[in-house]
Amino acid sequence: MGKRSPIRLGVNIDHVATLRQVRGNTTVYPDLVRMMKLAIKGGADQITIHLREDRRHIQEFDVQNVTRESTVDVNLEIGATEFMTKIALKYMPDWVCLVPEKRAELTTEGGLDLFKSEHRVRKVISQVQPKGIEVSLFIEPSLRQVEQAHALGADACEFHTGKWVLLKNKREKQKEWRRLFEAAKLCHDLGMRVHAGHGLDVEHVKKIKQLPYVVELNIGHSIICDSVEKGIEKSVKQMKSLL
Repeated sequence: MGKRSPIRLGVNIDHVATLRQVRGNTTVYPDLVRMMKLAIKGGADQITIHLREDRRHIQEFDVQNVTRESTVDVNLEIGATEFMTKIALKYMPDWVCLVPEKRAELTTEGGLDLFKSEHRVRKVISQVQPKGIEVSLFIEPSLRQVEQAHALGADACEFHTGKWVLLKNKREKQKEWRRLFEAAKLCHDLGMRVHAGHGLDVEHVKKIKQLPYVVELNIGHSIICDSVEKGIEKSVKQMKSLL
């Protein structure tokens, strides 16, 4: 394959909004746009946000502010619904990533079934792509799902890495890695971009970057948690100095 280009980093800032929403959006902090700009300053190639049906973190005004203020690509994760399609067309992110969504889940639990959701996914793609918005589909590393993504006209497949990250058994983890490997190769061979994300931390990124043809990783929770750890000493010192 020769020397590969650096992998694009999409920084998911949902959990910055989670901290704000814990207080019912009664605080002005943390400022999502400010945190976005710091992430970009740190090297983010893309900002990823997920507008959930229950609005547990990102709100519609965040979508407006992020798409207006970002100096890098914006990737909007949404469910394949008519309402969310209207949101995408209103604020025009660079990418739309279609994801499965269950109201009760703590975080996205798996990939989109492109056979069960074929009609809805096809409809969203037909509406946003002509407007210049590229579409990725968040799926399991299944060859069957990759082929369906291609048939539906997706620009990219984002492979769900959560299962691989959580597996502790070495043999099972290697088996899941093989699934990711084969799915990524097929995705590339069919002319789509290879993206990956979910649950990735420093240790797993060292491995996932070896996935063939991967051009983009979307990472959020581990980055936000790491930033809290690295910044808490400075924040406490500042508050203490005021006392």
